[in-house]
Amino acid sequence: MPKTETPPVTCTSCQDKGYALSNLKGRLHAEICDCFHCDKCEGEGRIFRENEKGIAYLMDCECTGLKQRLLVIEDAGIPGKFVDANFDSYLNHHRSQGIAKRMAEDFVEDFIKSKKDFSRGLIFMGAPGLGKTHLAVAIIKALVLDEGIDCRFVDFFQLLSDIRHGYSEDMSDQAFIKPYLDARVLVIDELAKGRNTEWELTVLDQLISSRYNAADKVTIFTTNYPSEMRIEIKESKGFYKDKDGPEKNYADSYMRESLQEKIGARIYSRLAEMCKFVMIEGNDLRQKSLSASQRYPRNKK
Repeated sequence: MPKTETPPVTCTSCQDKGYALSNLKGRLHAEICDCFHCDKCEGEGRIFRENEKGIAYLMDCECTGLKQRLLVIEDAGIPGKFVDANFDSYLNHHRSQGIAKRMAEDFVEDFIKSKKDFSRGLIFMGAPGLGKTHLAVAIIKALVLDEGIDCRFVDFFQLLSDIRHGYSEDMSDQAFIKPYLDARVLVIDELAKGRNTEWELTVLDQLISSRYNAADKVTIFTTNYPSEMRIEIKESKGFYKDKDGPEKNYADSYMRESLQEKIGARIYSRLAEMCKFVMIEGNDLRQKSLSASQRYPRNKK
């Protein structure tokens, strides 16, 4: 069978996608690329059609679908630093990272095939710097930009901060939480981060319980904590070494408490029913890119 040649890219700004993503004031920004041109509506966004009786009527052009998807991705709340995050840019240096990537890609494919019946999400678990958030963002980018599905991203610690700030302006928890309750697909980043006080767990319980009881809502989580069944991380060549001690990986010293211990049995039980657990191992890529003097914990002299 003869090989089909990939046509050359004509626009380096958008790679011929018709839109460009950028980091604007810390948030993901999307806009129609200058190269985009619709021959059907000539940029008007509306076209005339004629029904079977010969009566002309005005309707939205197909190109408005792209514009709508860009509005949705902008409203999703994705941090601007993930402007280039997608499945192709995900670096996997460990077998578990490759498995996690395949599970994320399968999630998107299965969701698109069975939107109405699909209800089970994912929990990406593992130490910092393994690409958990990268994969979660890649999922909602694919769902929004390819299918126009309503998706949201929220850092749970930031949400708590926003709610606290809202109290000073007499705003209720619901005012901040409602957009995340309503989203078809929601990513909750940094689950269990913080002190996990009674109030914090109450907010988390409200958020998860609402989505748990809604059959058409899917939730994806990232967390630095392992599941209740402890999974030992094998020691690898570490980034620091205690005086007269063995080399250690930062991940080994981080993952001590389990997720169930952090959030309690009730919330954990619901998560286990709502999601598949995806454990990711490997070395912290952020730490690996730093010089020895910048890494944490620093070497003791």
